[in-house]
Amino acid sequence: MQTGDIKLIKNINIRLVLNLIRENHRISGARLAQITGMRPSTISNILKKLSKKNIILNMGKGDSTEKGGKRPYLWGLNENTNFIIGLDINIYEITATLINLEGTVTYKKNITLDIYKSLDNLVEQIQNTTNMIINDMNIQVDEILGMGIAVAGIVNSDIGEIILTDILPMLNIPLQEKLLDLYTFPVIVENNANAAALGSKWVGSAKDCNNFITILIEVYKHTGGIGMGIMINNELYHGSSYCSGELNVNLPTLSDKLLSLRNHLSKGKILKKYSEKVDEINVNVMLDAAQKGDKTAKEYFKILGHTIGKEIVRPVAAINPSKLILAGEISSVGKILSRAVAKEIEGEMLQISNDCLEVTTSVHGKYIVSIGAASMILEEFFKIPVVKSNTKINI
Repeated sequence: MQTGDIKLIKNINIRLVLNLIRENHRISGARLAQITGMRPSTISNILKKLSKKNIILNMGKGDSTEKGGKRPYLWGLNENTNFIIGLDINIYEITATLINLEGTVTYKKNITLDIYKSLDNLVEQIQNTTNMIINDMNIQVDEILGMGIAVAGIVNSDIGEIILTDILPMLNIPLQEKLLDLYTFPVIVENNANAAALGSKWVGSAKDCNNFITILIEVYKHTGGIGMGIMINNELYHGSSYCSGELNVNLPTLSDKLLSLRNHLSKGKILKKYSEKVDEINVNVMLDAAQKGDKTAKEYFKILGHTIGKEIVRPVAAINPSKLILAGEISSVGKILSRAVAKEIEGEMLQISNDCLEVTTSVHGKYIVSIGAASMILEEFFKIPVVKSNTKINI
């Protein structure tokens, strides 16, 4: 075991205690000492420090033990005074989310914008959105633990630099550097599919899963694509040049598919009213129709699911995850989509791989990316530094 210095050990102890409080929701100092093996005095000092920083609260007294004695004080996260901002930045909109330390979403909003003209203009829009959240929620800046930002493109998340994106006609955009000049709290920048994977891990469909893939699906009237967020051994995998999960796949656009489905619109109980005004059909119309049982809309998402399955089967087979999570706005159609994807994958993968693979959809719909962006701060906040190295060979 590597010993490290005193500051590092203290930091590890604090993170251990903090994670146990988060996982147990309410826990006593005595129980913390029992689980960690730390001295009661060490636990007491850590609890005082976390309480002084307003990160935890005394939640009252619990039950006494079977042997009797004093009822212990219980500690829990202070979810009402610590918040994290998550932003999902797209070409024409910003999706904003605010979560607390428990990962509970306390605010979400979608803001439509004009196209960004420059990096300074993008930073200005982020500032405006941040100020809007603070004002709408009536919180103080010192109550914000950090801000996570997710963008479509290739992102060097180590330094928060956007290497390549459609949002701005620039390369190597130092977004994190710009924002850290403006804010006292931490800022993390990440690829949108990777953010969706972290959101799935912290507050979504993969809380108890160490090896999974999140497929972020984006289908609009005139564009469509997918990205993969890959979690291996509970760690986000970026690849050697931050391009992991970038499949460069163009899905059939909604407009393209409507050309082949146009003659079937009259068969649907919702879409039949659009038979003579096909141009008014967008993704939201299709989602609403499918959820209400429209036959043509359901068929569209089945076809789309089979297309997605064909595109992702090889990387899924190579990684061999235990769960595949379909994310993005269209995930709200649920099993209509996931069953079609699963069926396509089943026909191409080994049975042993199929047997351990669950295909499901995100529970947060279009907000999973902004929630995931905020989850990046949770990931850093609760991360326990690695100081122990296990080996199978003893010397």
